[in-house]
Parts: sequence; C-alpha cells; structure tokens
Amino acid sequence: MPLDQPTAVVTDDAILSGARAVFAAEGFETATFAGLAASAGLSEADLAARFPDKRALFTAVLVGLEKALDAHCRAASSDPAGRPMAMFIAGCRAALEFGGRRDFARIVMIEGPVVLGEEAWIDIDHGLGLPTLRQALRNISPAAAESAVRPMAVMIMGALNELMLALARGERGVDIDASLVELERLLRAWAAR
Repeated sequence: MPLDQPTAVVTDDAILSGARAVFAAEGFETATFAGLAASAGLSEADLAARFPDKRALFTAVLVGLEKALDAHCRAASSDPAGRPMAMFIAGCRAALEFGGRRDFARIVMIEGPVVLGEEAWIDIDHGLGLPTLRQALRNISPAAAESAVRPMAVMIMGALNELMLALARGERGVDIDASLVELERLLRAWAAR
C-alpha cells in the first residue's frame, strides 16, 4: 500500500497483520517503528496515532494471536457425538497445530514474556486459555471439585505451552499425536478419580 494512501482506509487488521509479519521475521528488538509503519503503508506519525509505541503495537499483535488461537481451538473442539473428551482432545490438537506456527511461537511464547514482563504475559495468556480449559475439564468430569479442576487446567496449559515450543523448535521425539495420547491417558485417570 503506498504511503500516500489515506490512513482512514488502513484498518487495524492490516496494521496488525503487517506488524505480526515484521515481529515474526525480525523480533521485537530488531523491528523498528519506521519498518512497522511501512509494513502497514503508514507514516510513523499515522501509526503512532493508533499505537503510541512499538510495545503497544507488539501487545496488540500478541493479544490478536492469543484470541485467534482461542477461536481456532473453540472451532476445532467438535465431535458429532458430543463426547467431551473427544472435543477436548480436538481442541488441544488445534492448539498444538496453531502454536507451532512461527509467528505465534516467536511473538507469544518466546518474546511475549520478555517484552511484556512475565506477569502481564501470564495475565493475557491465562486470561484467555484457562477459562476455556476449566470449562472443558468440567465437561469431562462434571462432578470434579473446583479444587481439582483449576490445578489440572494450569498443568495442561503449561504442558500445551511447552509442547508448542518443542514443536516450533522441531524437537526430536515430540509430536502431536503421541503427546495427545499421553494427555488423554492422564485426563482419563484424572476424570475417573
């Protein structure tokens, strides 16, 4: 998009898409505000009118990726028979596939905690993921007490996050299918208590 294009026609989605590509390719430290503006076809002043600095834009990109992950997992969590375990595993498969994307791995998993600080990153990551996991676990085991559901949700979220990183790195001996077999075995034992 040419730089003389009126900024009104440049949507936030276009800005975030361009910024996501830049952050994924260059990383937060290397990316420049000028380069981020250029990726959206904007001047630095026009970009700054929407996102005051590089960190604000990075945060918006990260939140967008987290929301896309959550929506992707919810959409994938289906089972024609309505079986909660099958729905949960389908959602986890979707999470691992999405989490293996280079842009997600680098921006959300690797740089997110550093750029935003661990506490802010956890607030965003857990704010979207934990409620979804907790509800899915309640569906699997409706009689489970909250004192059992919350720690299991935190453990699964941690496991999924680590698996996403391992898959993004191409770590040998780690694959989605084998990981989900182990997760389902663990969940069935947990639900049977």
